This record gives sequence, C-alpha cells and structure tokens, in this order.
Amino acid sequence: LLCSLRCCKKELQQLSDTRWACRHIACHNVMDRSPAIVQVLEEIGSENHPQRAVEARGILAQIDLNFAGSLVLFRKVLSDSKFLSDMLQSKAVDYAKAVELIEALKETLVQYRSQASFEEMWSEKLDLCLRSNIDTTQRKPKRPRQTAKVLQDTVIHCTLGQLVVPDSKHTFWVSVYYPVLDNMIGEIGRRFSNTNCNIMQGVQALNLSSPTFLRKEAVLLLAEAYDSNIYDLKNELHQTRRVLDRQKGEKESPTTLMEFTQFLEPYQDVFYELFRLSKIAVVLPVSSASCERSFSSLRLIKTYLRSTMTEKRLSSLAVLSIESKHTRALDLDKFVKRFAEQHGNRRIQLL
Repeated sequence: LLCSLRCCKKELQQLSDTRWACRHIACHNVMDRSPAIVQVLEEIGSENHPQRAVEARGILAQIDLNFAGSLVLFRKVLSDSKFLSDMLQSKAVDYAKAVELIEALKETLVQYRSQASFEEMWSEKLDLCLRSNIDTTQRKPKRPRQTAKVLQDTVIHCTLGQLVVPDSKHTFWVSVYYPVLDNMIGEIGRRFSNTNCNIMQGVQALNLSSPTFLRKEAVLLLAEAYDSNIYDLKNELHQTRRVLDRQKGEKESPTTLMEFTQFLEPYQDVFYELFRLSKIAVVLPVSSASCERSFSSLRLIKTYLRSTMTEKRLSSLAVLSIESKHTRALDLDKFVKRFAEQHGNRRIQLL
C-alpha cells in the first residue's frame, strides 16, 4: 500500500501524539488516494497469504459510508484549522492578526452547523464513495441494548455499551456531524477566551516591529488582565516613547520583545508597571514558543551513535542548530585558520 502511494507522490502520514497537523495531511492523502487504497486492499484480500488477507478484508469492512463521512468531515474541519495553527507556530507571528483569524475560524465553524453545509458535505461524501467503490447502502439499525431494571431511575456516570452506530443520514448528522463541530467550537472558545485574546493583543503591543507598539488601548488589555496600575502605566507609555526616540540616533534601538525588556531594565524603578508587563510577556507560552523549537532539534543532534557526547559539545551544536540562519552565514575558512593559529600543529606538540 505504501509503495503504491509513493508512486503517486502521496504517502500515508505517520501520526503523532503531540502534533495534530499530521492528521490533516493524513486525511488529505487518504481522501485523494482512496480509490487506490481500496483497490490495493482488495488485491491483498484475495492473496493466498492468510494473515495479510484477513487484515486487508478487516480494513475493507471498516471502509463504509460512516468512514467516508468522517473522513470528509475531518478533512474539512482540520483544513480550516490548519491556517490558524501555522500562524501561531510561525516565528514572526502577529498575535493581533491571530486573534482576528481565531474569530474568523469560530464564525466558520458556526456556519458549518447549518443544514446547507451538511448537505454539501453529504454530497461530497457520496461522490467519494462513488469514486472509491464504497457501498452506500445503510446498515440495518440494531436493537438497542436494554438497561437493567436495577439502574432505572438512577444517574449513571459511565457508558453501558450502548454505542450509537450511524445507520442513516439523520443519525450521522446528529451523532457525528454536530458533536464534532460543537467540540471544536467549545475547545476554541476555551483555549482562546476573551481574556486570552486580550493578552495576545497586549503582548503584540510590546513588540517593536508591530504597528500597535505601545498603543495605549492594546497595552491596557494586558494590564487589566494582570491587575496593573492603569494611571501609572499611561504616563510610563508616554515617557517610554520619548526615551526611545531620544536614543535612536545614539545606538541601535531594540527590535524584539526580549531586547525591549532588557532596554527597560535600567529604568525599572521609573517604568515599573511597563517593565513588569514586559517580563510577564517574555515568559508567557504564547511568546516563548520559539525556544521550544530547540527540543525538536535535540533528537537530530544527539543520536544513538552520539550517545557519549558531552554536555558542552551538545550545547554548542544545539546553538548552531537553533541559530541556523546565522550559522549558514559564517565563514568556515576563518574558523579553521583561527583554530590552527591558536592550537598550532597538534601532531608536532604531541611529539
């Protein structure tokens, strides 16, 4: 199956427990290559190899109308959510624009809860079944399991094995389509509440490359979330702009949030509230995601063949990997000459 997909330049994506973006790619590839997948599974199911044939026929039995509907639904939902995910993971993220994209995603998911959107998804699902030769006949509804008399008129906090299998268009609409959209809308509302969005806009207002830098309305959103003195902060914002304008000609101005915090450190007694908010913004997870990217590089640097690497060498290689943009701009010939001048010919020294 994998060989067939590689020939089509589409591979089944390996799923990850921590990154859901790979699931969007997996849904996209499976939906585009579903006819080839079904054909390969049918050919494997007719082979003489018992174990492979049984597994292939078992997978084919699960590729039914409900599978096709879930595949179309998740591809649609994850495709819309991927734009927000990519923006939040980018190095030069604009949190004010991210808040606008969050609101747009909420409105899109709410619009999907209409009957017109469901009918569009259902027709796309039937088209997928037609292309992939998937049986579109609905299963006969099973008789629901009866609840024990002992549990009647009681509050039950666990499942009783009454799994609802979507056996009709209406059942899929109620038991699959609506719950998926409601969970997405609820999770986005929980993770990106009004308070969190206000904090993101406030953090962006402390970034010197932002058009809302030190804008009073945006900074006050962050100040209200962390109980700052609003009156003192308004005066500090005005004086900070004057100090930055005065020092532009003397030396380089800060360009990042970290540099801005370091710039305020000598004036922390004067700009107490602004310096406090800058320190909070630096350590917030929404603004410290760039340093977390270094953890993904450790696996590539310290492999099983480099298990005896010392801490000093590992730290140096990690810095080179994290700052790859500056690393590529270095002149390696100069480093070799400098190393040779400092250490000389090591072979002669050993003799």
